[in-house]
Amino acid sequence: MKNFNYANAASVAETLEILQHEKEKAYLVAGATSALPFIRNGKINNKTLINIRNIEELRYVRVANKKVLIGPLTTLADIEKSTILQKYAPALVEAALNFADPTIRNSATIGGNIASASPAADTAAPLLALNAVVTAVSAARGERRIPINEFFVGVNKTALECDELIAMIEVPKEAANRSSWFIKLGLRNAMAISLVSVAASVMVKAGKVQKVSIALGSVAATPVRANSVEKALLGTEFSALNIEAAAQSVGGDISPITDVRASREYRQDMAVVLVKRALKKIGNL
Repeated sequence: MKNFNYANAASVAETLEILQHEKEKAYLVAGATSALPFIRNGKINNKTLINIRNIEELRYVRVANKKVLIGPLTTLADIEKSTILQKYAPALVEAALNFADPTIRNSATIGGNIASASPAADTAAPLLALNAVVTAVSAARGERRIPINEFFVGVNKTALECDELIAMIEVPKEAANRSSWFIKLGLRNAMAISLVSVAASVMVKAGKVQKVSIALGSVAATPVRANSVEKALLGTEFSALNIEAAAQSVGGDISPITDVRASREYRQDMAVVLVKRALKKIGNL
């Protein structure tokens, strides 16, 4: 039997107050595109659903100093259309374009997508490659900053405490992120959960790789960085030959599983292919 309470929060302060009161029973919803399947499948029950969809102060994309700031209630449709993100974080825009369908993109939020902590979350790999930082806030402890590589701790598990709200997501406004890219492989062209996804950002100076970040989704319990590939590329000529060689080492960075959608071996092979495609796209190679 499903048993839920419901609360409608009109502000951040009210949300934090409810979170502090409900603690482990609290479950935030905005677009509810993840919550509804979880309810149907019995993954969540006996919770207080806290609607935060109408808190407009949490929906924005803006530039401040050397950062792009994204509100957690920014929808995937907002991200898709954002000229700021098109300029400074194209990998995130490409992920939004590949997310579900237009109807769902108009409801699903970036905060909800990363808070669900699915290994296949479409925005997770781009944010990891872009070296994003999540700001969380609670009534009891105030704000804290969580680097995105520390945010995902397991399948459907994050570093957030039960009384915390995602207040903001920061993306550095730097050259590497401006040339970033994202590629997703699914079983069909639309409305597909990724079998493998790859996001990469690269800064090249005088033909050499000065900075590189590569992240993958759907190949481990959490989104992961391809540290071996990054190490192989750093300081080398950004060429198709070096990309081909470096991509082969990605197998040491991932631990895919076999499930109903794909085998472990297929994901291993496709991770190599997608890393090469993403890097070559950035370099027009």
